[in-house]
Amino acid sequence: MQPKDEDVERTEGYYHRYGEAVYRRCQRLLGDDAQAWDVTQEVFLRVHVHLKQVREATSALSWLLTVADRQCFSLLRRRRTERTSAITLRAPVDDELDTSMERFVTDADLLRHVLAHCPEDVQRIVAHRFFDELEQEQIATLLDVSRKTVQRKLQTFFETARRLLEVSPSAVSWKGPASA
Repeated sequence: MQPKDEDVERTEGYYHRYGEAVYRRCQRLLGDDAQAWDVTQEVFLRVHVHLKQVREATSALSWLLTVADRQCFSLLRRRRTERTSAITLRAPVDDELDTSMERFVTDADLLRHVLAHCPEDVQRIVAHRFFDELEQEQIATLLDVSRKTVQRKLQTFFETARRLLEVSPSAVSWKGPASA
């Protein structure tokens, strides 16, 4: 058997083991089945090119999800310019300001739009918190950072959301997501 055939078999093996998990992650981040499948395919093309890195990774699934996150966030960033006006149109009216951030985190489409305006480290934490529904302590352990760092990154995300939605910080009382 030629080395290239072995590489193809290894790539297929990763796809059979982890393809569905990668797709689900992309679908949750992007909210679009077709784009999620496209990104999933891109992830496994990267697997094929970087097989040695995948094999050397502590967790192949973690490596794959990191690549998927980056691909999804990149796609979201590309989308953001065409959708910025849509975010402004959905900004809460004055009598709804007190609950706007609570409702905001339940609106996955709006959440994705704001994510596109955030740095990668903030995107990963927000994805784990609101798409994976992990608690702050779980995120801190998973990403090997302090809980305080997780809180700061979530605060950065909400400040970005307030800015994009033109909601003043004093108008929304936000104490952060539930903690473990």
